[in-house]
Amino acid sequence: MFNTTHLQAAAAISGATSLVDQIFQMVVKAVQAGQLTAGRRLPSVRQLADDCNVSRDTVARAYDKLVAHGFVEARRGSGCYVKLARRTPRQVERHPPWSDQALSHPYLWHRQLVRPLVDHVTHMGSGVMPAAWINESEIAQAMRNVARSNHRLLASHTDPQGYLPLREIIQSKLLELGINAEPKSLMTTVGASEALHLVIQAFYFRVQSEIVLGESPGPFMLLQHLAATGLDIAFVPREADGPNLEVLRALCEQHKPRFFFCSSVLQNPTSSYMTPHKAFQLLRLAEEFDLTIVEDDSYSDLAPSSMAGQLTRLATLDQLKRVIYIGSFSMTLAVGLRVGFIAASPERVQWLTQFRSANIISNSTLGERTVLGVLSEGNYRRICDQLISKLDEQRESVIEQLEAIGIAFDHKPESGLFLWGRLGEKVDALSLARTMLESGHLTAPGSAFSSDSRYEGYMRFNIGMTHSSPAITALAKLLGRP
Repeated sequence: MFNTTHLQAAAAISGATSLVDQIFQMVVKAVQAGQLTAGRRLPSVRQLADDCNVSRDTVARAYDKLVAHGFVEARRGSGCYVKLARRTPRQVERHPPWSDQALSHPYLWHRQLVRPLVDHVTHMGSGVMPAAWINESEIAQAMRNVARSNHRLLASHTDPQGYLPLREIIQSKLLELGINAEPKSLMTTVGASEALHLVIQAFYFRVQSEIVLGESPGPFMLLQHLAATGLDIAFVPREADGPNLEVLRALCEQHKPRFFFCSSVLQNPTSSYMTPHKAFQLLRLAEEFDLTIVEDDSYSDLAPSSMAGQLTRLATLDQLKRVIYIGSFSMTLAVGLRVGFIAASPERVQWLTQFRSANIISNSTLGERTVLGVLSEGNYRRICDQLISKLDEQRESVIEQLEAIGIAFDHKPESGLFLWGRLGEKVDALSLARTMLESGHLTAPGSAFSSDSRYEGYMRFNIGMTHSSPAITALAKLLGRP
């Protein structure tokens, strides 16, 4: 049925170099051409090895790969059989993302914002860096170093609290911010999203109908986690200098909440900073009402180094007594690496670790060691500075482009990834976003970040994804503006 001539042809067509890949492509080509029909039994491993003059191990590995890709099924004691011919990705019907019920509810719009970017033509509502901005060389080198390390480490589970050398280097990073957190006060997570979800699940386990406090507008991922847990959310308005403390006090007096989720540096979606006096007052309120503050610092590494002495973090002032601090490397290195961390009191970290162990055995060893490799080489700050420089180069231009089509800004940030813009008094940003998505333009309507009706006419704009984007022209047309 097959022989060395077929192998040579398969190699020429596919560019395959290994014998395993040549056999794989040879069978795939025969299946797709109809030469091997569904239900047809493939030659035995011994027979095909003899026909193609290769080892049996080579054929066995090629058959395993065919099974893994769905072209062949293995029947115990009988051999390998061709499955129904698979359609290529271009033939597979894809339901357009805008047909999802997610478009009918603001909270469910979150699904659109976490879809793979390949589902869209433009991405000015995205929460991640442009792919071209990723420092591929640094990450690739770190990955190569991990690949050359002791592979036996992959044969066992890692510490559920996280890889100790990574926690130690995070400890050093936090010390530069004035946060004293020993490794026992740290745990690594699968990004900041898992950190938020873990805190919510661990401290609200089996709690019914309790009120939690969050900022409005605030990170859509937090709102999604809180809503999924079934908790009721009371919102504290986010102002240019931090949360509205008068509203916070009133909510504390009314509901006696245990937790308040907020950000101090480059808050998502406003890119605003909390001022020192407001941070001090917030911590006093926390002490008065026995309130735990969860400080999401996921985007703070995009703050310029020149501002380091001016930034105020609650965890720095509180030293993790009432503050649970969350950080992430996903936004600065690569969102696909999914490495974040939690810093808290040792007692809280111990409980978080025990609770987490019941659901997730351990983190990704490869992801943690890759991030460790980048951090330990001392190049992380340079990587962040490169991203900051790119954002600085585009920020003013993006603001001008958006203002030219009538979008206004209550606050014009001088740093950060996002702009929080007002489309107009009577504009329904969610309806407009649905229409934009039909043309492949991903936007982030204000109602995904707050249930407050005053933000229905707002949008979050990703500076790196918005600069000179054709989505601006499409948005201007829908708004009826030149």
